[in-house]
Amino acid sequence: MASATDVLHHLVTEAGLPAVASATPLTGYGFDHEILHAVLTDGREVVLRHRPASYASPSPAAPDPSSATGAPASPTHILYRRAEFLAAYDVPAPALLAATAEAGLYEYAPGDMLLTLIEQRRMTDQAWHSVGTAFRRLHAVHFPKRLTGAFGNGTFDLDLTDPVRTQHELLDKARLELVGDHLPKLHALIDQYADQLRETPTALLHRDVYPANLIVGPDRTMLIDWDSPQVGDPGIEIAALEEHVYLLGAEIPPAFYTAYGHRPATTALHRVTGAIGWLAEGWLDDWAEDTLDPVRSSKATSWRSGLQTYLSTLPELLRQA
Repeated sequence: MASATDVLHHLVTEAGLPAVASATPLTGYGFDHEILHAVLTDGREVVLRHRPASYASPSPAAPDPSSATGAPASPTHILYRRAEFLAAYDVPAPALLAATAEAGLYEYAPGDMLLTLIEQRRMTDQAWHSVGTAFRRLHAVHFPKRLTGAFGNGTFDLDLTDPVRTQHELLDKARLELVGDHLPKLHALIDQYADQLRETPTALLHRDVYPANLIVGPDRTMLIDWDSPQVGDPGIEIAALEEHVYLLGAEIPPAFYTAYGHRPATTALHRVTGAIGWLAEGWLDDWAEDTLDPVRSSKATSWRSGLQTYLSTLPELLRQA
């Protein structure tokens, strides 16, 4: 596999852009990709996201529905189709400039990571308003209620689902001593939310709203790292964002919702079941034991502790929900 630097020069040339003047790796955040921030000879900036050899491209063997032959969609085709979809619906995402099977070259999104701003206590109401605006635009891409699915081989593969059953199944799969005594009340809570779960229109979701994937700029907030967009209940995404911010020792203020609109009615439920799901899936344990990536290991250990602390107040959370 070619190096990230070689791929950067190749894609810059393919995009018809001026040559690379300098390139700087972005590290220290436990990224799954190699990230290069490049400045071109005319002063423009671009970002390369390069997948390492261990990266599994999305559904490489599944057929492309748009293909007359039903041939598998290539990773490059998937990247371009996804970028076309996001651009067509004016989603706050950086434009894709060029791509290969192993990398994508994107326009640079100026600004700071939401992660950095929260950690440095530099978030303002204006910045939170910008973040809320970005999520409002994202979730404005509506789909009929109960339709859910992921973006696979150049298109969304959507199914009609019962979100109430999905929530019950999530709890049935969870084997956490921390919540075991509360499972009957949790199942009852899901039934109380049945109407909201089934009547809420689904929307386009980013599905990885880790605050390092939000760039708060001077004019707008952009969401980056679009590896796994899905269609689903927007309450799931807002709950995940609230959880990430909580794990950083902060809370989402009213300024976010002033721009976003009303907090989705299902958010409180998804906040609880989502935290249970994160702990039960086991990937936090795998990350915590990742001796090759101390940043990711430390992050996973901190998240696991934070989620356990959050769920230790489950009786109170159930009363609030």
